[in-house]
Amino acid sequence: MHGTRRQFPWLIMLVLVGISPLNWADIVFTSPPREQDSTEGVELYVPLAEYFSKLLGRKVIYHNPGNWLTYQKEMRSGLYDIVFDGPHFNSWRVAHVDHEVLVRLPSSIEFLVVTNTNSGIGKMEDLVGANICSISPPNLGTMLLLDRFRNPVRQPVVKSIKGETGEVYKAFKSGQCKAAVLRTIFYNNNTKIPDEERKQLKVLFNSPALPNQGLSVSNRITAAEKKLIQKDVVTGEGAKVFEKVVKRYGQKNDKTFVVTNNQEYQGINMLLEGVIYGW
Repeated sequence: MHGTRRQFPWLIMLVLVGISPLNWADIVFTSPPREQDSTEGVELYVPLAEYFSKLLGRKVIYHNPGNWLTYQKEMRSGLYDIVFDGPHFNSWRVAHVDHEVLVRLPSSIEFLVVTNTNSGIGKMEDLVGANICSISPPNLGTMLLLDRFRNPVRQPVVKSIKGETGEVYKAFKSGQCKAAVLRTIFYNNNTKIPDEERKQLKVLFNSPALPNQGLSVSNRITAAEKKLIQKDVVTGEGAKVFEKVVKRYGQKNDKTFVVTNNQEYQGINMLLEGVIYGW
């Protein structure tokens, strides 16, 4: 039996989270429960599971985790075999459940923290105890923010905003918080934030550029199958199948996935390690 497929803990977990058992012969494909409606996930990811079934000649099913707690528990149990999600999750699986990252979106991903120029906040340390608008943890931008405040008693208060960066910025503009965590690409887009409006903002923090979202696989995927996935998703039929995912999560100039490796994601898992909102 594979080390990451320990049946007894998994059966206990099924009772705890209330989901239906899966066939142990199936290859499980998943992605985080980011969509506002679960049907969006089904529409986006079921075709990918069908594609992987055809490509690998094995049954691959799409499993919707439904919520973040279930996603965390199932990932820790080693249930997932093919996963598309953010760099901190990819890095965590490499470190803990023997996954390998095969392909990723070609662009990097960056975040920044902004406040109003008249807010009286001059540096990140001034945000201790302040309300900051951001997407709920374990969103990558939020985890990068909290990584600057490793002492839990000196952290800002995250005001969780549902939706995407645009909703975060709207909440910030309406005065719901002293600062906001924004995608850098959003901040630099003058159709999202007009230049005159941007002049009223002060950038307190720029995150490092991180490798974008990627696709990792478990050790139930053979070495030959890993090479096949890398080749086909980048230049084969998979490039066409993944077009909607690239459009949904990539940047303007992203056309298809690119080959990557575990080294690109090394150390990013520390955003999830040893912190209140971590794993």
